[in-house]
Amino acid sequence: MTQAFGDKHTVQKLETVQKYLKAYVTALKFQPFQLLYVDACAGSGSSIPKWAIDQPDTAQAGLEGMDKRVADADDLIVGSAIRALSVDPPFHKYLLNDVKKSNVEALRAAVEKNHTHIADRVEISRFDANEMLMRLCRERDWRKTRAVVFIDPFGLQIDYSTLEMLGRTKAVDLWYLVPVFAMYRQISGEGQIHPDGGLRVDAALGTSAWRDVAVIQEEGQDLFGAIQPKSKRAVDVAWFEKVAKERIGAAFGGRVLDEVLPLGRDGLQEFSLMFAWANPDPKAQLAATLAKAILK
Repeated sequence: MTQAFGDKHTVQKLETVQKYLKAYVTALKFQPFQLLYVDACAGSGSSIPKWAIDQPDTAQAGLEGMDKRVADADDLIVGSAIRALSVDPPFHKYLLNDVKKSNVEALRAAVEKNHTHIADRVEISRFDANEMLMRLCRERDWRKTRAVVFIDPFGLQIDYSTLEMLGRTKAVDLWYLVPVFAMYRQISGEGQIHPDGGLRVDAALGTSAWRDVAVIQEEGQDLFGAIQPKSKRAVDVAWFEKVAKERIGAAFGGRVLDEVLPLGRDGLQEFSLMFAWANPDPKAQLAATLAKAILK
């Protein structure tokens, strides 16, 4: 089953991570580690982009009920998991996960159909992304293992405690598509923080301190001219990007790349693709050098 979502920014995100994966396995292919690719929110393996569904089909124009083009195979966006399976040389293991049953079934079908030569290296699970990543951190011998973890969440589902566990492995390179606009939209223009959404921002950032800065009180007047305090949103998406990067850096011992890839549709920044590396060894700085070159 192919998902229906995505846009040009989706392709840009996927191509960035794919370039890093190629550079990563090439750089480490002679090192004595088991190399893992971990995709915690892998999806179905492909998607139909909105531009392919929404644009008119000129060949069918004028036919009743056929005013929009039907997407064909050339329109499909190949997802992160399938791109990773195509990297050469291959990873030793691919740990793919999605909470949705139909996506897991689609991933299994794609592996069986197109990647039989490495099918024995692929493990597909169906957990909440946080649970999957915490299991990963607990169960692997990180003295003998290195991993690239890609997190492309649905909303604010990733807990900061999960990022802290990844950082403590001292062996993970992380690409995280941070939903900065989803954080920002939990505050109304009048400075009201949505109760449930605000709690999710707390969990995603691992702190509630953002609340003290994101909303300010200023003096206003009621209809009778009396002074009355008034709340106001005091931050923007860029501010949440800055805070998210600082928090990821804290979880990874300060090892987060300054460079960020802003992504979104129609000029709106919805996400920030960030890179962090857990290994404190100076030799691991190569990871940052590779990521920085790819993000330029």
